[in-house]
Amino acid sequence: MKNKIDELAFRGEDREKSLSKSVYFSDSYFSLRQLFSLAQQIHEIHSMKPQSILEVGIGNGFVSTFFRQAGYTITTADINPSLEPDICAPLDEIHNFLGGQTFNLVVCCEVLEHMPLERLENNIKYLKSLGQKLFLTLPNYKRTFGLYGFLRLPKNSAYPLRMSFNVDLPKQIGSAHFWEVGSCHQSSRQEIINLLKEHYDYVDSGYMLMNPYHIYFKAS
Repeated sequence: MKNKIDELAFRGEDREKSLSKSVYFSDSYFSLRQLFSLAQQIHEIHSMKPQSILEVGIGNGFVSTFFRQAGYTITTADINPSLEPDICAPLDEIHNFLGGQTFNLVVCCEVLEHMPLERLENNIKYLKSLGQKLFLTLPNYKRTFGLYGFLRLPKNSAYPLRMSFNVDLPKQIGSAHFWEVGSCHQSSRQEIINLLKEHYDYVDSGYMLMNPYHIYFKAS
């Protein structure tokens, strides 16, 4: 069984490290939904007040570039050399390049679903070994319907507004993902929260306001 899991993981990693950089600048990355997710990532990470950041999975560099320009200390790691991360290595080999260094916050967005679910617990343990706090996002398997936006009242700031519900409808997980949040009992949002609570004292979770396909988890 373990050999089968390792084989699947290799296939997932092999795909990710060979993707062209242009994939991360395709039309889907210019969609408002995706851009809203990236903006909220920055907002949520900033709210965690990190002194140093390790970003695992650089994507198109939107988040890391913003934080560097804002004066944050941030190190990037990715398996794909074409993305030009600071550290180019699989997740479980990142520590080999750090010389014992750890970070105040580890950011890992839309990464773990590219590896078999059986590796999730070990992956979370490994991320915990790299830093005190974690900001994690994962894709939502369930279809979500509703209204999203901001409520603005006279003489008040705009308040986030989300009125939606999840629906279990037949859905095909893309070949790039091994699993998504809610695609089985073991990957339910509550099960992931419970798993995180085994390694962190505090866990918060929610949906990206304008893109409920992405679910975030904040652990410290």
